[in-house]
Amino acid sequence: MRFSRAAARATAQLRTCSNNRSFTASCLRSRAFQEGDLVLLKDKKHGSNEGRLVKLQASKIIQSHHGNLAHADVIGKEPRQLVQSSRGHSYRIHEPTLAEYVRLTPRLVTPIYPADANLIVSLLDIHVDRPSGEPTGSPAVEILEAGTGHGALTLHLARAIHAANPTLPKLQNYATEQEAEDPVYLGESITDLQEASMDSWRRSRGAVVHTLDISAKHSKHARKIVEGFRNGMYAGNADFYVGDPMSWIAEQQRSRQTQEPFLSHVILDLPGADGYLEAVASALKVNGLLAVFNPSITQIAEVSELIRKERMPYLLDQVIELGASTIREWDVRAVRPRATLKKTEQRDVPDTPPSEGAADAVQGQEVRDEELIQELAKNEEKWAMVCRPKAGQEVVGGGFLGLWRKMEPPSTPESPALPEAAAEES
Repeated sequence: MRFSRAAARATAQLRTCSNNRSFTASCLRSRAFQEGDLVLLKDKKHGSNEGRLVKLQASKIIQSHHGNLAHADVIGKEPRQLVQSSRGHSYRIHEPTLAEYVRLTPRLVTPIYPADANLIVSLLDIHVDRPSGEPTGSPAVEILEAGTGHGALTLHLARAIHAANPTLPKLQNYATEQEAEDPVYLGESITDLQEASMDSWRRSRGAVVHTLDISAKHSKHARKIVEGFRNGMYAGNADFYVGDPMSWIAEQQRSRQTQEPFLSHVILDLPGADGYLEAVASALKVNGLLAVFNPSITQIAEVSELIRKERMPYLLDQVIELGASTIREWDVRAVRPRATLKKTEQRDVPDTPPSEGAADAVQGQEVRDEELIQELAKNEEKWAMVCRPKAGQEVVGGGFLGLWRKMEPPSTPESPALPEAAAEES
């Protein structure tokens, strides 16, 4: 009897969800597709193919060598149902996932692919709470993404913080072809009232992604990409800007009238990331993460070396290679081999390779360390960068990601704190 009541409640909840136009985490998508929705058409005989993204408009027709398919024939159908073209070719209709949407949407620049974007979001370790209903002033969690690009990572970040924000208010479009004037209510236009409502909602957000790009064209395109996913369910979680990180941070500090750090995390995915490290340090909260995404390991090494030389308040967490098949963690650090060199001179390095069973990854790494030290012995006072993959560390998709954690700034100029990654080897 108890089981029957629980089943009845679950059935009633599903029915409620199917009639609900909004998308929520607790509702399964069972409603029929409507005009304006984005659907993914997949060939029934070749379901493994990626398929085709289509935005439904009742008056349009999809033309292909398999025949014509009217959008009106898709409208009213539910996910995974079949539709047929004029030649009898069958397609199965799907609601595109975020990964499918990112891969299949038109692009102006190469996107960060879903596997890499998911990994970056996971490494940032973002945690948000559900909104309390009370205004909190400035957002509690603010993330800066410098280098919007296609908007793929923006979407993943916006999804990660979605639970922290209240429901986006639904705005009614009063404008019609016959009525060009904006209706007025109590002395204020409806447009002004709607803008005031949106401003109030933005102030109540518990988390926000600030994403900026140097190209206005790319920023505009990325905004369309974010707004196009599931009727813009995550669009309100991201604010778009055009410019560079240094100017944006300075403007934010002026408008907030404070020099206190306000960013929880920063992602730099743009050329010359090392030129913005000082500006980011002034805006990043202590223990916040700085992620630098570059196509080359030498660029990550340059960032690490600059942090060491300038004694910036960053501690290197890890460096990861994002490849097409596997992701390897890299060892990137500055070394000064003076103390290690003395130990090396006291023992002989065998010329013969290690015996079978002993030639494991760790011993091979030690041999490479000895070779590196011998090369550095010519000038033991200089620092040098170690850049090598860690043995046995495989984590998965292009480029290198360096993660630094913001430390407490040094108390006095005479005794600055050095990151552990830049400490002298002994």
